[in-house]
Amino acid sequence: MNAPLFELAALHGVQTSYTSQTGQDRSASPEAVTAALAALGVAATDPSGAARAERLRRHLETVEPVVALPAVGSQQVAVALPRTVHPRDCWLTVATEDGSERRSRLMPAIDRPLGSVNLEGHPMDRFEARVGTHTDALPPGYHRLVVEGPGIEAQAMLVVAPRCPVPRRGWGAFLPLYAARTATDWGVASYRDLGRFSRWVTQLGGGLVGTLPLYPALPGGAGGPAEISPYLPATRLGWNELYVDPTTLPELEAAPEARAILESETFRAELAAVRRGALVDYEASMALVWRALAPLARALFEQPSPRRDSLEAFARGRPDMVAYARFRAGEAFQTAGAATPSTGALPETHAARAHLYAQWAASEQLTAAGDNLFLDLPVGVHPNGFDTRWEPGLFVEGVQGGAPPDAFFSRGQRWGFRPVHPQRLRTQEYRHHIAMLRHVMRHARALRLDHVMGLHRLYWVPDGAEATDGVYVTYPERELRAVTALEAHRSATAIVGEDLGTVPDEVRRGMTQDRMLRSWVLQFEVSPGSPMPDPPELSMASIGTHDLPRFASFWENPELAGWRRSLGGDARRALRSCLDHMAAGPAQLVLVDVEDLWLERWPHNRPGTGGSAGNWRHRAARTLEDIFADASVAAAFQRIDALRKQEDIG
Repeated sequence: MNAPLFELAALHGVQTSYTSQTGQDRSASPEAVTAALAALGVAATDPSGAARAERLRRHLETVEPVVALPAVGSQQVAVALPRTVHPRDCWLTVATEDGSERRSRLMPAIDRPLGSVNLEGHPMDRFEARVGTHTDALPPGYHRLVVEGPGIEAQAMLVVAPRCPVPRRGWGAFLPLYAARTATDWGVASYRDLGRFSRWVTQLGGGLVGTLPLYPALPGGAGGPAEISPYLPATRLGWNELYVDPTTLPELEAAPEARAILESETFRAELAAVRRGALVDYEASMALVWRALAPLARALFEQPSPRRDSLEAFARGRPDMVAYARFRAGEAFQTAGAATPSTGALPETHAARAHLYAQWAASEQLTAAGDNLFLDLPVGVHPNGFDTRWEPGLFVEGVQGGAPPDAFFSRGQRWGFRPVHPQRLRTQEYRHHIAMLRHVMRHARALRLDHVMGLHRLYWVPDGAEATDGVYVTYPERELRAVTALEAHRSATAIVGEDLGTVPDEVRRGMTQDRMLRSWVLQFEVSPGSPMPDPPELSMASIGTHDLPRFASFWENPELAGWRRSLGGDARRALRSCLDHMAAGPAQLVLVDVEDLWLERWPHNRPGTGGSAGNWRHRAARTLEDIFADASVAAAFQRIDALRKQEDIG
């Protein structure tokens, strides 16, 4: 790679090499680097000239557009001034989030000079200036800094972030909502069923109930199938309407059309058919849910009522969901950057109103499901979904997110989503990232950040290239970490980062600094020489993940004969030994896949095999009613609870 291209890449955060999972240095190809730069909007036809322009732009910048600051201690901001402007002639103003204002001269706020640089006849002096002190620190929040002087008026967003809250030592149970069965389900379980499961786990001492992402799926179109992967949703700002329980909505009393549908023999027969299926038929179940929701929405909008008032308040507070409803109805809508107060006005058409009603109902039912949910935030969103249109320009084109080759995927991975543009995210002051976090944290006691390394860097694969020919692009990690920690602090949500695979040391150091819990997976850690290793204290320990074999299949792996001999016994006894070890161990949280307790073998997902393999469609072998009545399942959780609390289990 020639030196000018190398320099241009470095200036824009495109990494020309990385260290693989096996410790080998991997170099990116010039083609991949050029493609990544193009996706960032940087033409590499004249790399020397482009690099020169970028250096000059940064040189002349008075303050960074966003600055992350600690919540305790001294808080400083770097300020650059032209040589012709003296600090005594400049002012610093901090407008805090609560509406107060701090204004002072720049000169007395300067802690130390940071040096002087003359670039192309533009001499600039740099200083480190205090905006908060040990005794008078800025409070946690989003604040506005303004630097003023002769010919200067620059602004920055200040993100003051405490560390993430650490959950109490405890345990949780995991069961995807699409996989859960009940005696009355609609081919999938509902938010109401999630609440029933949550209350049962709580009674046994559990502190969390985990499931896979609950975001809306992109429906099929033009004869194509719907996208069923929970990790490629239509939006990360809404909830999946599939899990709404129409039978518990108050509108049913005033909707004879809906009651007639639910009571018809045809509808009941269709419900029975999807309920019997071993695999989820998403399109059939969604069609049944919508046949009930549409007349319920119509009934709500026919006349004034407190329920309609509540929905209208939801619309005013969530203009993104009004826009999403219009998107799903195929109507035009205002984008996030152009949104005005009228963006939250109710849609005019029944189709859009029905989608808004579904989002409101989903939010209400998810709230009723309880306050101990462990939810999951995917790293990406469907390229043809709502978010890429709600935030046009934020998602880059010409590349997709993925992962480099590792021990499990020798040819790397392509994940199908368009990455977020790092600098445009800063320019919009993390509007979209904040909205995503606030949406999910309204309901999450703990939140899994899928591919937490995405806060630091993301592997971009150019369109048409193999996943082996990707390139890492860095993100403003201090700012993303600060925003995430601040929102977690405000909502009292613990953060669990998915840090599996090729993860640099600095990612885990950052997680420790922020008090994010690591993901510790037994299947990745055991060996004949270390059959029962201990997880770190700041971690969530589990036997596997949704992308790995179930414990019963893992136990039977021929390559693990030595490990099996070190444990002895059969699969059931080995499972108990592993759960006992994790429960008694130092990890802050332990997550147990309920289906492992009856030695289920069918996995949730076989990465790289596609939908034809039954991925994301497996339904549990037992209903919730059966699980609740099974004394052996209850006993297993009670044993885990006692070990977590270090009680005598006999």
